[in-house]
Amino acid sequence: MHISYHTETGPALVDVIPPKIRQAAAKALTGVAFDTRDSLVEGMRSAFDKPNAFTLNAFKVRAATPNELEAVVWAMPRQARYLFWEIEGGDRASKAFEHKLGLFGGKVAVPVGAAAAQFEGSPFGFVKRMLADLNTSGTSKRFFIGVPKGRPGQDGVWARVGKNNRIVRVMDFAQNATYKERFHASAIADQTVNAKWESQLLKHLKAGGME
Repeated sequence: MHISYHTETGPALVDVIPPKIRQAAAKALTGVAFDTRDSLVEGMRSAFDKPNAFTLNAFKVRAATPNELEAVVWAMPRQARYLFWEIEGGDRASKAFEHKLGLFGGKVAVPVGAAAAQFEGSPFGFVKRMLADLNTSGTSKRFFIGVPKGRPGQDGVWARVGKNNRIVRVMDFAQNATYKERFHASAIADQTVNAKWESQLLKHLKAGGME
């Protein structure tokens, strides 16, 4: 997400804008970028079920400078890989972890129920723990794959939970995973920029003695 400063007649020509105005504009752009980042964090809290710190810290800010009047709000690569589907929606094919050892038969493993929140909050940690457990031997494993007795047609990844080891399905199998747009990042950014730009610019112009 790029936030740029423009004059009324077109893109800013940095070399003809007075230095004080460039400085004020750069500070205002950076301020709006941080406002946008904070709005995105709140947006994730609303869109996701208890996202953890790793997800909430996804967005970073590159500050504007007097010589480069553009601030950037960007997502860290690891978080961007899974946030993309929540922002854009669409279908995805199976991932590397789903092909690992053929555990999922080449299908997509889609988190369901309470596991969806854990997966969204820390997908790499959740998958790592699940795969490690699925690849161990013995009957005391937390996770297992298949169709439990009395649950016809409910193939997937299951977990034993609680003191009584009741079983819950944590992942379903599908040919592809279809995601709906749940986190409207672009709309949040646009609303924040529209709401904050004027006040940020006026604040920094005033601070620079340009009321």
